[in-house]
Amino acid sequence: MDVDPRWYETFFETDEWLLLAQARNSEQTDAEVAFLAEQLPAGGRVLDLACGTGRVAVPLARRGFVVAGLDISGRALDVARTEAPDLDFRQGDMRRLPWPDASFDGVINIWTAFGYYQEQPDDEQALAEVARVLRPGGVFVLDTVNLSGLHRKFQPEGWSELDDGTLMLERRAYDAVSGRSRAHWTFVHGNGARRELAFDHRLYSPAEYAQLLHGAGLAPVRWFGGFDGSELTLDAWRLIVCAERA
Repeated sequence: MDVDPRWYETFFETDEWLLLAQARNSEQTDAEVAFLAEQLPAGGRVLDLACGTGRVAVPLARRGFVVAGLDISGRALDVARTEAPDLDFRQGDMRRLPWPDASFDGVINIWTAFGYYQEQPDDEQALAEVARVLRPGGVFVLDTVNLSGLHRKFQPEGWSELDDGTLMLERRAYDAVSGRSRAHWTFVHGNGARRELAFDHRLYSPAEYAQLLHGAGLAPVRWFGGFDGSELTLDAWRLIVCAERA
């Protein structure tokens, strides 16, 4: 399964991804926002890193947080700005954040928005930027796929029907040597039109995430297996780590 190494530069500009992003269950979003509000400093200034359409940033702001967001997708940010024109949404690369040192009390990176780059030093640079813009004692929340859970529950194919009737077919692969998870999506719309999208990203083990975080000056303090606050186990599908800047 071949994937453009710079897939993330165009993937999130597509109609299909925007359809998926805006189709998330509202109850699921409410649960995620409630969990994040418990982990972040109350009423603090928070950066939603890879904020997309503002699905989480906007309700966090309604809870009293001062929220900013960064995303690579201009189209996604257009949606976010329509929803909340008063929030500080910016387009950019997470390896070079356009905010001064110690600007935020919290940073969140959720919905598996980490590990896109081909080389580990780029992931390390992204974490270094997170640490740079966090104030001492600030909290970083990272949500991604739990590697052992992926191994145990891996399914090479699947399909689903989106809210507008579009059929979404998925082919998946995992390379144990590179640690990269790949997916190829085929969308079949009601009018018969088809669209192909592909992406891949690096998944690290919990121990590797801990090492990466420590290397950036971020100390992991809490681990979870989901936004319900469940324990991180081998079977958990999600991996959520809360780290503090030293």
